[in-house]
Amino acid sequence: MAKIPASVDTKVISGLEIYRKGKVRNTYFLPSELELLLSFATDRISIFDFVLPTVVPFKGEGLTALNIFWRKNVLGDLVTHDLVAYGVDIDQYLSEDLRGIPELQKRALVIRKLDMLPVEAVVRGYLTGSGLTAYRKDSVICGHALPEGLDDGAELPYPIFTPTTKAEEGHDEHVDADSVCKKHGFAIERASLQLYELARRFARDRGIVLADTKFEFGREKHSELVLCDEVFTPDSSRFWDLKAWQESRTKRSSPPSLDKQYVRNEGKRLGVDKRDPLVAGDDEWVHRLEFSPEVVEMTTRIYRYGFWRLAGKKLEAFQRADMGIAVRMPPVHVHVVLGSESDRDQAQNGLNWLGIDTPPEVTAELDIISCHRNPEELRRFAETVREDSVIIAGAGKAAALPGVLQSWLKYFGKGHIPVLGVAFDGGTDEANRAARLSIEQLPGNPVILAPGGIAYFGSEGFLNACGAAIVNEFFVTPTPTKEAKHNVPLV
Repeated sequence: MAKIPASVDTKVISGLEIYRKGKVRNTYFLPSELELLLSFATDRISIFDFVLPTVVPFKGEGLTALNIFWRKNVLGDLVTHDLVAYGVDIDQYLSEDLRGIPELQKRALVIRKLDMLPVEAVVRGYLTGSGLTAYRKDSVICGHALPEGLDDGAELPYPIFTPTTKAEEGHDEHVDADSVCKKHGFAIERASLQLYELARRFARDRGIVLADTKFEFGREKHSELVLCDEVFTPDSSRFWDLKAWQESRTKRSSPPSLDKQYVRNEGKRLGVDKRDPLVAGDDEWVHRLEFSPEVVEMTTRIYRYGFWRLAGKKLEAFQRADMGIAVRMPPVHVHVVLGSESDRDQAQNGLNWLGIDTPPEVTAELDIISCHRNPEELRRFAETVREDSVIIAGAGKAAALPGVLQSWLKYFGKGHIPVLGVAFDGGTDEANRAARLSIEQLPGNPVILAPGGIAYFGSEGFLNACGAAIVNEFFVTPTPTKEAKHNVPLV
């Protein structure tokens, strides 16, 4: 079993016998004549084969919900899987004292106990990670000979099956694909490639690249192949934003992943990647580390954002509608900033909606601050604005307000606060073009744009931004700081 730091070792569920403790999930026997298990997803996180001494809030809930979403909404009857019950329906398999507990319903699944295959079925559609490492040796991955000249992040000519060992401790190792198929049947490769292709297309339609993924399979009494564990979650798959991947091609490198990338980067900075879980003392060394709250919060935001991009709704909305759990929607505070009193006419419909027709968990307020005429007030606003705000910034003509405000937020350590940019109608094509470009062409795209990568525009755009502020999840990609240079030689 995985070595779990005491600080994140979740208490066992009362009355249930532990079957297995994994890096993220605790699995329990269920008292039943049927061979059923209860899989409980914690908020633990692992990198480089170590479980870290920190948790990522909402991670376990998000993994569980996304696992359900893929199986029920996308995969359907394409493959037999181990899922028996989820959400409120798990209660019928639990003792009376464990029923009606939202924390269990949000994180636990009732699954079948199966004979698990001792391999991880990895499919790669893009070259990166351990696949890239193997490719750089001889252009071969798990027996697949690939064209020379491919770089990090390159799309492969076709998806390939690249199985690995399933190590309880230490690193998984690549295995020749043909040998796995001969030993366990070619159905494992065929099913893996079919599932990957279906999910790849689904994700692509939502602006997400599914770079690679891993599956686990079992057999029931040595008969048909059964899909097990988790499918297409950030812990089992590598997701990239499509636009970020397209931009990364000019640099011949892969973009940041929509998963635990920031924790992984912090781990590299601390030296975790240089340690080995099989070396005595390295586990204890890692378990004493401290990870910054900023990295943890960023990771929570990524997991929630990734779920919304794929499932099309917030985590809590899915838990309520699809899992039947009585959870509260998270509070949303919308802070509108207009550049001028004259912009209010175009914003009024949206302001009326925010003030009258929004759900009870939504609060809103309005400030009018010109970034050109009130620079000190804008600075002070950025310094004091609530950390949990979603900001809608609207201005006309050369609409610098959204970008300047986002810069001040970053200066005060609040760069995670989303700023939705609205360009108001200036009455001429030239003014409207200037307003849009001032928002759309900011380096690094720090301002949130409307679908299609364009600025929200005019009265209708402002109203749409108000709706997005409430129902969408946001992730503001950190932009690197450029060093200022002074007294630079003219020639």
